[in-house]
Amino acid sequence: DFIAACVEKGIKIHSVAENISTDTPAGMFMVNCLLSVNQYAVDNIRSLVKGGLNTMAKSGLKATGSVYGYERSDDKSLKVVESESVVVSKIFKLYSEHKSLGKVAESLSRQKIETRRGKPFSRMTIKNILNNKTYAGRIVHNGMETKGIHKPIVSTRMWNRCNQMLSG
Repeated sequence: DFIAACVEKGIKIHSVAENISTDTPAGMFMVNCLLSVNQYAVDNIRSLVKGGLNTMAKSGLKATGSVYGYERSDDKSLKVVESESVVVSKIFKLYSEHKSLGKVAESLSRQKIETRRGKPFSRMTIKNILNNKTYAGRIVHNGMETKGIHKPIVSTRMWNRCNQMLSG
């Protein structure tokens, strides 16, 4: 850690506000106590945030990240973005017909359909969309899967069909 590295190199740290110095045993003890309290605070906050994210997921809310085809509502739920949901549906339909990520990417490119960032859809982006259970109305967080409270963009049947083709 930073304090140990400084002490090892002979660098002394003096805190005027707390009247602590690393050049005495008592000062080193106080520094280590303050570092331990700080670490506890960080770990506690991490635990609270993780618990909150898990609670959101159990409630059917997507806890983290952005999903093409959806935007976050004021109540933290996902709301369908119609123009993007049409593209998501098209991706699933094209893949179910052609069974090729490349052909889906080519078709979207020919139609001048781009991502939110104005870039062509890559094969990896298309694969990530096809693998994302959010589009079938599911929420996955830390290995836990629940029914989302958002409107699905594709049917569970279509999602399953495309994923069987992807993995087979």
